[in-house]
Amino acid sequence: MAFSSITGQKQIKMRLAAEARRRGSGAYMLSGPAGSGKRLIAEEFAKALMCPDAGSDGACGVCSNCKYFDNFTTPDVTRVYEPSDTKNVKVDFIKDHVVAESYLKPQFARTKTFIIDFDYLGVESQNALLKSLEEPRKDVVFILTSSNTDQVLDTVMSRVTEIKLDPYSEEELEEIVKANCPDLDEAKIKSAVYNSGRIPGKAISLAMEDSGVSLRHEINSIMIAMPTSSYIDVLEDFVDVLTSFKDDSKIVASAILLFLDDAARLINYPDCRKINNELDREAIETFVASNKHISTLKLGRCTEAVNTFLRALEVNSNFDSSASAMLLRIHEELKK
Repeated sequence: MAFSSITGQKQIKMRLAAEARRRGSGAYMLSGPAGSGKRLIAEEFAKALMCPDAGSDGACGVCSNCKYFDNFTTPDVTRVYEPSDTKNVKVDFIKDHVVAESYLKPQFARTKTFIIDFDYLGVESQNALLKSLEEPRKDVVFILTSSNTDQVLDTVMSRVTEIKLDPYSEEELEEIVKANCPDLDEAKIKSAVYNSGRIPGKAISLAMEDSGVSLRHEINSIMIAMPTSSYIDVLEDFVDVLTSFKDDSKIVASAILLFLDDAARLINYPDCRKINNELDREAIETFVASNKHISTLKLGRCTEAVNTFLRALEVNSNFDSSASAMLLRIHEELKK
């Protein structure tokens, strides 16, 4: 497997391949939503760091180091993913298996690599890594991943190079779904991609579930109805729809943001060739044409309402109350 076997993220793959060939020490933070492919890219980067013949496409895949990596038999790569027995990785594990190990020389490769999922590291465990991240050995590389860097300590972020994953195109997502669900028909693939919020893991999950629920279509319908709806409609009907997708709160937020982006595009460029919601294009064009009072400034304030909703959920605020506040603010901006 090489970087070219991973769909999308072209610029990031080129950058990481170059970093692997340079073989310098350091710490990288791959950030992006859960299911966006961070772990897959982190693994391929680590493999390229191990490979003595790594090139512009990453690891060669045939040398002994690559084989050790593929078989999980190399002592030069340490993976810290979700624990099986606790919510977060214990600080003693970090001290014993990461901090202490980072002072030892690699045995086979020129680089000793640590892949760490920060979604499962609490404050104490993050603090335990600070010195190692700040002053790594010249042959040590840390590859960190995070679905929410707001939960990562500022002192950690100041010691790493953050690499944010790029959004996937619909074509890339369809290719990913086809590779994972080869027997699925074209219509179901497009439906899964359409409802995924541009997140590969979610698209694959929807395809495997053969979900008939069109989340984005539901969200688009709510947004289109906003200008002529009452407060009661918002607080009862619209909030109920969002609550039914409570487990997919980030996808809900993403769907609203995609709609707002489409509306802004069509206000500024009525003949733009492509929008996010091509399947609902006609309805969104009618929405824009029928609501001349809606400006890009108002849409921008709606976007801020969505971001406030996401921040509230990150601190475990009640979903229903946060969703109600978001929808009411959007309604205030869009109503006639």
